Amino acid sequence: MYQIAIPTLSRVNILQTQTIKTLLHHNISKSQITIFCIDKEYNDYKNIFHDYNVVVGYLGLIKQKEFIESYFPVDTNILYLDDDIQEIDLDNFNSLDELIQTGFNECRNRKSFIWSIYPVWNKYFRETKPYLSTSLKFCIGAFTGIINRKDNPKITCCHREDVERSIKYFMRDGIVLRFNRVGYKTKFYNQGGLGLLKDRLDIIEKDVTYISQVYSVFGTIKQKREYLNFQLKNIPANTPIQIPIDPSELSVLYSMLEQISIPLKNKTNNRRGFPVHRACTFGLTKGRFSGKTDLSRMSKKYPEIYNEMVRIGNLFSFQFTSIHCNHNVICPKHKDENNTGNSLLLSFGDYKRGEKARGGQIIIDNKEYDAYCNGIIFNGSLLEHYNEEHTGNKYSLVFYNS
Repeated sequence: MYQIAIPTLSRVNILQTQTIKTLLHHNISKSQITIFCIDKEYNDYKNIFHDYNVVVGYLGLIKQKEFIESYFPVDTNILYLDDDIQEIDLDNFNSLDELIQTGFNECRNRKSFIWSIYPVWNKYFRETKPYLSTSLKFCIGAFTGIINRKDNPKITCCHREDVERSIKYFMRDGIVLRFNRVGYKTKFYNQGGLGLLKDRLDIIEKDVTYISQVYSVFGTIKQKREYLNFQLKNIPANTPIQIPIDPSELSVLYSMLEQISIPLKNKTNNRRGFPVHRACTFGLTKGRFSGKTDLSRMSKKYPEIYNEMVRIGNLFSFQFTSIHCNHNVICPKHKDENNTGNSLLLSFGDYKRGEKARGGQIIIDNKEYDAYCNGIIFNGSLLEHYNEEHTGNKYSLVFYNS
């Protein structure tokens, strides 16, 4: 099953004559629809939509969607719809319900947490597209489904929140889904809580500029008619992504780590193929015997190191709960079977190997990557990986979600 969430602001009549009318036309049950408004407009909406679940949330699209995701239980299938959807072209789907059910079923089968449809009504642009894509694609906020998590990616750009959401879900999971032959019709920038397009051009430009700076490896700025847009690159699903970092950002952490002794691991060879090595975990860990999740012992013992690691991880805009720190570890070929979604690997130090300026490269799916001051985002549970030998002093951080 699924729940349809409609965030709306100052658009009672538009919601009634467009999205609600469209959903009724497609025989969607009222019990599956929840309208989210602000406190001072509750009566306006409830008087018209008295047969629907109308819930008071927060002002602002980002805060409202954060509230919606806290309102529904974890693992709920949530379909976000704008309040001004006029028509839906289902292509070969027999019903809107079938499309929605298929979207969430495909997500669960392919380990994606987001799906959407093609953001164009003109069928000419849709009919030659692949039925379903798994690469990085723009998931239009007006029609997007997510599988609810307690730690959904955090969004900051109100006027390009769907662009940022598409990128952050792809960073987190390595995949987003889009049904490219299904389209919908709407009138963007109708008068309402967000105002007309001409009133928002400066804010849109500010958000696009921010996205282009923070997520530059995922796309480029393009002029789209009268406003700027961030056009995403077509990056295949589960492709390792490289994000460089200024080496000076790591100098403080390097000095800190050199002052402590990282514990020895695998002294009894209890992990097949891994030699004795030094490693520890910062951030959230689950107790081996208690089963409780808490900050790791090293995080509590060295809080200043933990905080510096968090600062560095945030430079990549990569969401994580835990950080594994390796010191001069040579990893054999393996997969991280217990991982969920993508991890971010970053190496630094004064190490080198042979004639190469930097050694200890990581080999992911038989392709070499240099993680020296270079964040590598990839799914270690899907892609076999190992790292080469090196000389010198090497630290590696793996940011991941516990």
